[in-house]
Amino acid sequence: MNDLLIRGGAVVDGSGSPRFVADVTVQGGRITAVGRDLGAAARVIDATRLVVAPGFIDIHTHADIALLARPEHLPKVMQGVTTEVFSNCGLGFAPVTSAEAMATQRRYLKGLFGDDEGVSWDWRGVGEFLEQMRGRIGTNALYLIPHGAVRVSVMGMAERPAARDELDVMVRMVRQGMEEGARGMSSGLWYAPMSYGAPEETIELCRVVAERGGFWAVHMREYGDGLLDALAEVIRVGEASGVPVQVSHLQTSGPHNAGRSHEALAMIDAARQRGVDILCDSYPYVAGSTLLQAMLPTWAVAGGPEAILRRLAEPDTRQRIAADLASQPRDYEHTYLSGTRLATNERYEGRPLRAIADARGMDVGELVCRLLEEEDLLACFISHHGNEEDVRNVLAHPAQVVGSDGLHLPGKPHPRLHGTFPRVLARYVREERLLSLEAAVRKMTGASAERMGLTDRGFVRSGMVADLVIFDPAAVADTATYEEPNRYPVGIPWVLVNGQMVKEADRHTGLLVGEVL
Repeated sequence: MNDLLIRGGAVVDGSGSPRFVADVTVQGGRITAVGRDLGAAARVIDATRLVVAPGFIDIHTHADIALLARPEHLPKVMQGVTTEVFSNCGLGFAPVTSAEAMATQRRYLKGLFGDDEGVSWDWRGVGEFLEQMRGRIGTNALYLIPHGAVRVSVMGMAERPAARDELDVMVRMVRQGMEEGARGMSSGLWYAPMSYGAPEETIELCRVVAERGGFWAVHMREYGDGLLDALAEVIRVGEASGVPVQVSHLQTSGPHNAGRSHEALAMIDAARQRGVDILCDSYPYVAGSTLLQAMLPTWAVAGGPEAILRRLAEPDTRQRIAADLASQPRDYEHTYLSGTRLATNERYEGRPLRAIADARGMDVGELVCRLLEEEDLLACFISHHGNEEDVRNVLAHPAQVVGSDGLHLPGKPHPRLHGTFPRVLARYVREERLLSLEAAVRKMTGASAERMGLTDRGFVRSGMVADLVIFDPAAVADTATYEEPNRYPVGIPWVLVNGQMVKEADRHTGLLVGEVL
């Protein structure tokens, strides 16, 4: 007898093929059959008028510390995500070669990841880090080596290209990380210290990734005026190294760049026709979010957090930084403060930086400097810089897969953390019919599994691991908003991870059955 029979649901199997009504049986953590009249089971779920799909795979996350600190991982489990892929944007914590390197990463990235005292922080290599998660997490985890951690371990926050001997050490670190269980590498070429590197550095590191069957996820140097040049750079890296390329959160920034997704997607199509293995991911929102310190000019972040604070304390240098911030082509009317730690700044969360500056009687450049000092560099922001036309163009493109880029921040984080996957199903499938249900599910499951080389997940087929989500296509919806971002979705009654029920009747079951893949 099977453990579970899911009876009479519309199976959307992750391949993009048309849905079909069938029963699904599960035994020992795997799907044993997909068909009709499959007999008895210890438990039966009536899925009439519901969809049975593979568990959603979030290909772009920042779950590194959240999974350790809050292993139930409710923001993702409650929306049907069964596999988290991280580190992304080159921002992470393994491998690190020394206590000094770990301290630098913790200090630099504390605003995005927190610094939870319940986490041991005692690992060095990729294998040691992944061992922290085995047998104690709520979703599956798939790891990418963060380029930033490798560079900081070898060079600190030095504002220069790598020397030959330094690059040799980085290559060895990436090779070892792949051998210890990573599935690829991520870079954030917009973020220091990765922004100081030359393309040749990335090409050499990516060759190692490619040799071991991994892929490269990349936050490009620019998504605004320099979008096409930045995309040309990552395509060059893919061609030169042979690595499969995953362009992270493809978008356009600023109203004057509206519609340029057509040009970017045409470049991706042309590269694919030449044989470059390149995909992109995106989330279904026009706003983005990251560290407030990422607004600083590159020269101001050289040397790391303590150097930044020293520069802010020097009147002439601070004035120069503030002037640079004020002159940036950024719409501060639609750039909102988020992720604050101080009680005195909580009242400003969710408000535009321009309005906060006016309320505090200063220009916006000085406000950013003041907030960075007050928050010890930990504040974040949400910027409504995108364009709905481009969100739709990217989402509909056949080379796109869905990734949330969710940030586990205090206060009012971006709602994409709680709402990405149900928002696609509600807004862009049911309401606007931009995508068929089958196409959307493939972008959330099978296509991502194929990108990562997962051969036993991402599809509803006999023999596959039973990562499954059962949802109501007429009712599934995100409820997280910018004003109330920490709300769970509706219309997703059941979620299974490795054949075990982790969500039932809108409640988490308490099971921690995720695996390190």
